[in-house]
Amino acid sequence: MSDASLLSRNPRGSSGPVSWIAVPLCAIVLLGVAACTGGEAPAPEADVPTFEGSVDLEIGEVEGDEPYLFSNVFAVAADPAGRMLVADGPAHEVRVFAPDGEFLFRLGGEGDGPGEFRRPFHVGFSPEGELWVGQQPRYTVFELEDAGARYVRTVRRPFPGQMGGHPVVFDAEGRFVDVGRLPDGEGRFVEARIRMNPDGSQDTVQVDEPAAAAEGRATLEFTRNGLPGLLYFYQPYGPEWLQAYGPGGEWASAVSSSYVIELHGPDGTVTQLVGPSDPGPPLTSDEAEYARERLEGDVERGNLDTPLFDVPERKPPLAELFFDQRGRLWVQKTAAGGADTIEADVYEGTTLVARYRWPRRVRGGRSPWVTETALYGTTRDELDVQRVARVRFEPSP
Repeated sequence: MSDASLLSRNPRGSSGPVSWIAVPLCAIVLLGVAACTGGEAPAPEADVPTFEGSVDLEIGEVEGDEPYLFSNVFAVAADPAGRMLVADGPAHEVRVFAPDGEFLFRLGGEGDGPGEFRRPFHVGFSPEGELWVGQQPRYTVFELEDAGARYVRTVRRPFPGQMGGHPVVFDAEGRFVDVGRLPDGEGRFVEARIRMNPDGSQDTVQVDEPAAAAEGRATLEFTRNGLPGLLYFYQPYGPEWLQAYGPGGEWASAVSSSYVIELHGPDGTVTQLVGPSDPGPPLTSDEAEYARERLEGDVERGNLDTPLFDVPERKPPLAELFFDQRGRLWVQKTAAGGADTIEADVYEGTTLVARYRWPRRVRGGRSPWVTETALYGTTRDELDVQRVARVRFEPSP
């Protein structure tokens, strides 16, 4: 995978000439780590401390007081005081809870005016401590106070109309970075990172998808009512492109089918982390049946003669990549069928420094809010009631 090219754009997306500056990728293989600047190999298994997580708080009820009834939680975060911020998308609001789970106050409400939301999907903080709430067309910025939040300003998203799959992040110079997809001029979309400068201009970095990730996807052209279109098909349990963005401008990329990760530093250096060889857990009979049903549905949807993919024997070894609030990279491994826990390797720079485990029933999403001692996510019970959950980590004996 080559590094991105940097596209200098005119302020506020205005039209005009653009220039491309190539940024080369350099990497060498050394002791399981390939890096432009060198680095340490992962620590031996016996030297890596393990932390076990357990749910110490769940917020949510089947019925009762309205603040504790969630429709669909899109994001959970925590402020420095330990208060939890919960973005309920369909409710168009962010609710704030004390560290013990007591409801404190809410902000937002449906609308397009100052301080109002349309299905908020991200919450995060700037280096100055301002609260940023992401929605499809914009980010709304607040000053979080003891008993409420004061509206500060609205920032238009460079990717309007798209749900963001990545957290609110700023680079090493404190510039906000948004992630989304842009048209490539040929009827397709490419992944891109847009950095917003203080003068209102934007720098755009196109991020190229690894070829191995595309092996799990196929497209079919069609015409409907005289208009062309594309149908997308995905292999069940096939390779996926994983990306993660850290709090200081660092980011990482991998294909889920292989424990090989490109770690991009804030200064533009690229380090390749190579983990243990792992074919991934085998599919259970239920998972294999689900995959067959998916493929049969694709045959009908695409009016195909045969499925475009086979049912794989194993799931990919990697499930997710994400950074914690200290900027450490978490490599979440795919859980075997029936497993009760999830496990992640945690890297500080290129060094494997810890291994964390937590209950599988806690769903953190693609970019969970994680610290050294806690992970925030959601759970669902047998009645499909959603709750906000906090996992506390303790060193394993």
